[in-house]
Amino acid sequence: MSGGRLEFKIGLFVIVLLAMAAVMSIKFSESGFGLRNTYPLTLRTSNAGTIIRDSPVLMSGVKIGYVDSFDLTEDGREVLINVELYPEYRTRVREGVTFRIKSTGFLGDQFIGVFPGETMGEELAEGSEHPCESPFDVEQVGQKVSGLIERVDGAVERIDLLVGNVNTNLLSSNSVENITAAIAEFRVTSEKLNQISTKVDGLITTNGPALTAGVAELSAFAKELRGVVQTNAPVLQASITNFNTSMANFSEFTDQLREAMDTNAPAIHTSVTNFAAFTRRLHASAGELEVLIATNAPTVQSALSNIETFSVKLEKTTADLQSTLANNRTNITAVVENLATATESIKGITQSANRILMEIESGQGLAGGLLKNEEMRLQFQAVLTNLNGTAIHFSNLASNLNARGIFYKPKPERLVNPPRSVKPK
Repeated sequence: MSGGRLEFKIGLFVIVLLAMAAVMSIKFSESGFGLRNTYPLTLRTSNAGTIIRDSPVLMSGVKIGYVDSFDLTEDGREVLINVELYPEYRTRVREGVTFRIKSTGFLGDQFIGVFPGETMGEELAEGSEHPCESPFDVEQVGQKVSGLIERVDGAVERIDLLVGNVNTNLLSSNSVENITAAIAEFRVTSEKLNQISTKVDGLITTNGPALTAGVAELSAFAKELRGVVQTNAPVLQASITNFNTSMANFSEFTDQLREAMDTNAPAIHTSVTNFAAFTRRLHASAGELEVLIATNAPTVQSALSNIETFSVKLEKTTADLQSTLANNRTNITAVVENLATATESIKGITQSANRILMEIESGQGLAGGLLKNEEMRLQFQAVLTNLNGTAIHFSNLASNLNARGIFYKPKPERLVNPPRSVKPK
């Protein structure tokens, strides 16, 4: 055999072996080197355990996918596991399934288990996120068991102490004697109860008809009572409703009153304090007033006498004033009328003067003529002089009224008797 043909055969043999190795690697690899079709899901768990890349995802022991990657959340409290599932199992993985991290054996490799739910919903969407239960933590269970053992140990110690107290106190010689006496008394009591039950049985047997009649009457009364209740059911229901409403209103009122008292507690306390202080001052003032009256009794009596005398004089003065008004009613009426007439005259004169001043300012009418005619000017000056005299008279009248009053009554003139003539001797 030539060397070239041998080399060709050896090379072909090596190529076949490499192809078989590649096919076997692809066939038995966890992920198929990424050549198999999958769809992604994201699982969220608090502890990823010992899950690694390419860990299988099993459903009832059948591999339906693998773990592609995982990463921590931003706060570092949870883990996001990205898995790739095979599309041929997509119809089995639906809403309602449970994802859980499991272990092969007690300390074997961990995988993600998929457990169907009681109800199957829609298919899971690609890239959707789902919760995943964390794996069984032996250390955490050991800590819980240790705490449980400590609590059991404490409970055993308390039970031991309780048993010791029972042996010391409850099961002492005195306690045992008391228990024996109590049992004996209970036996005597039970015998008496047995005798009483026998007598009651005989009494019921003897008076059976009477008891039957009483029960029948009681049943008839119950039926009548039920009929009355059914007949008056609306009234009873309305009464119960009104009672419930009243109780609700009363409860609301008490709540509002309690709230008002709680809210205004400082003000109420201040008011009560002020009222107490006021009553104390009032009591003290009453005592002082009583002492003052007792001390100044003569002065008070004199003041009352003076008030009585003043009231008598005031009554007499009122009578004199009424008499004066009655006697001078005509004069007073005339004075009032004259004052009213004079007031109207002054008002007319004032209006005329205003009109004249306006004409003077405008240079028209009579006022304008006054400025041109000397005779009219002199007459107008005389009128003004007369008005001035009238104003003086009114001023004197007002002064007299202010000095003497409108109710002034002149004193009657005294008659002077002429001296008697002396007769000649």
